[in-house]
Amino acid sequence: MTLALLIADLLTAAVVTLASIIQVLYLESLRIRARELPSLEYFKATLEARLGMETETGALTFSLIKHIGLAAVGCLTLAVTAQNAGDAEALTVAILLVTFFAIFGTYVIPQIVYRKTSGHALVALVPLYRLLALLMKPLTWTLGFLQSLFDLGDHPRADEAPTPEEHIDALITAGEEEGFIEKGDRELIQSVVAFGDTTVREIMTPRPRVVAIRQEAPLEELRELAIHEQYSRIPAFEDTIDQITGFVHVRDMFELDDDERAQRKVHDVLRPIRAVPETKPVNDLLREMQEEGAHMAVVVDEYGATAGIVTMEDMVEEIVGEIHDEHEPERDFSAQPDGSYIVSGSFDISRLEDLVGYHPQDDTESTTVGGLITEWLGHVPEPAEHAERDGITITVLAANQVRVDQVRVSKAASK
Repeated sequence: MTLALLIADLLTAAVVTLASIIQVLYLESLRIRARELPSLEYFKATLEARLGMETETGALTFSLIKHIGLAAVGCLTLAVTAQNAGDAEALTVAILLVTFFAIFGTYVIPQIVYRKTSGHALVALVPLYRLLALLMKPLTWTLGFLQSLFDLGDHPRADEAPTPEEHIDALITAGEEEGFIEKGDRELIQSVVAFGDTTVREIMTPRPRVVAIRQEAPLEELRELAIHEQYSRIPAFEDTIDQITGFVHVRDMFELDDDERAQRKVHDVLRPIRAVPETKPVNDLLREMQEEGAHMAVVVDEYGATAGIVTMEDMVEEIVGEIHDEHEPERDFSAQPDGSYIVSGSFDISRLEDLVGYHPQDDTESTTVGGLITEWLGHVPEPAEHAERDGITITVLAANQVRVDQVRVSKAASK
């Protein structure tokens, strides 16, 4: 009796080990980026076709065989040890033996076969694997049937279907779990993905903040403006800012000697500038400006008026985040002791997510915090006016008749 149990135990353990080997190959082939190992290549090219199962089905089948077999090994080992020892001793010995086997039989040996061999020897075991899979067919079919029943009542509505962004986020998560995407790269990848849906209007420097100069102005005036504003490229206009005719690179001005610079005007060192609609996709503009070697473009609205200025730096910052020059302040917001933040009215609303966790529930036409509260209230607010929506509260600190200059942003109080 003891010999029969021992033989059954050893045979079951062997089956469990063989099932664990093939399960590892199935699971590894499901990875987004599978390792290039000889055993896996041979499995995909030869073994998988001979086994005649889809990858997911094969992984499930041999996972069931492994776990059921492991339970059987535990029972048989306990039965064998109970023949020669007391209950407590038999249980202790059985636990130790099964633990040892679980480590070496279902992990160490399969990993050695997977990583260190070509896998060619497994082809001789295909008939055994097919027989085991056939024996498990009723159980795998039953599980599949039950899963289909659960799925019948779990069909997502059209408005609940995963968005492309959610699919991409799932792929990034899988990449992080498998180790070929670094944890810190998630934000960069998401920025690149979102870049394709961004329009020029969302990243441009808006018209009220554009620093420009008349094309008839003397170069001395340009020199003073460049020193004061710390810009290397400044657009120039004819009569009004709606008539931008080009831009000046201050390097062109400083390359002139003092006498020549005193006699020249801005239009003498003017470079051409292209005009783009504010609805133009940023990725298209970036590619075009790279091909042309351009660094600045004027953004026009549907009526041909100047809406703002966009630079190569604006587009790069959309991907990698803010790029600060030495003369720029480190931060353009001020954190307050109560957890709120004081920002300018021109502060980009896309940055509110990092500060106060802002997630808009509805689409908005605004791109700045000042524009957002104006849109919420339906008028240009006065100082001390506030609005609460989408989990945040915006309080106006400074404003004039036409725009909001400074606000306080905080998380909305819990109700």
